[in-house]
Amino acid sequence: MQVESIVQVIAMGDTDEIVKEFLVESYENLDRLDRNLVLLEKSPQDREILASVFRTIHTIKGTSGFLAFDKLGAVTHVGESLLGRLRDGELVLDGEITTALLAMVDAVRQMLASIESNGSEGERDDIALISRLTELQHAGDLPRDQWASGPAEAAAPASIPDASMPSASIERSFPAGAPDPRFSDTDAAAKRRLQPSPQGTGDSTIRLDVSLLDQLMNLVGELVLARNQILQCANTSEDSSLLAASQRLNLITTDLQEGVMKTRMQPIGNIWSKFPRTVRDLALACGKQVRVAMEGEETELDKTLIEAI
Repeated sequence: MQVESIVQVIAMGDTDEIVKEFLVESYENLDRLDRNLVLLEKSPQDREILASVFRTIHTIKGTSGFLAFDKLGAVTHVGESLLGRLRDGELVLDGEITTALLAMVDAVRQMLASIESNGSEGERDDIALISRLTELQHAGDLPRDQWASGPAEAAAPASIPDASMPSASIERSFPAGAPDPRFSDTDAAAKRRLQPSPQGTGDSTIRLDVSLLDQLMNLVGELVLARNQILQCANTSEDSSLLAASQRLNLITTDLQEGVMKTRMQPIGNIWSKFPRTVRDLALACGKQVRVAMEGEETELDKTLIEAI
């Protein structure tokens, strides 16, 4: 989509809807990031998990830049750079890097919560976190005993934006004919979100408000009561057409009821997904080694029960 089209979308007042969708997707991705980083710490050579983590942070960074969430973009930018070196095999994930990346996830989650509540990232000071991520990114360039005392220029590359910068854009020199850096590949994900996507896996799912499902459940409940009354009348009638129609109605109503109920079912693993991260943090704080084993996480329960648990 052209820059003019993006500006037009914002002018039409669709920004709030984009931000809402961005928050929903980002929250889902952050929960998955917690799980993946804990798994990756145990299997640092798992390229598939590492690539998934990198893509998630890259997407959040790109969209936050497009939406002018500069502090969020600054933190995810340096996190993406660290993940890029891990992905390229220049660094190997260890406990220190995992802890720093999880701290980044926590910072992102806090900023998303602030954006959801008041529309801004809030008053933050993420300089220490950015410096730590940058230090780890370039740790392989220095002997371990020089990580903390190495030259400042080695610990903080010029391309990493400061959290206090008024814009996440980075001023650089580009050759003639190069694309405008203000709308570079970092905004590609955001632009794609505004374009009609080709038919694919993304078209097989849709987000629904839970209140809509509740309304459907109530309507199905009323339909079941009406179905029962018709069945009683049909069973006492000698009209074969009425009996056949009532039996057909019974089958359709039953299928509809089961279908609506399935839309509310969620695996209990959605609750358990927070356990590995929590246990890891506690084990690290206590200096213990703890193994988490979970079975039956694919068991599905109604969303209401999941929320109650």
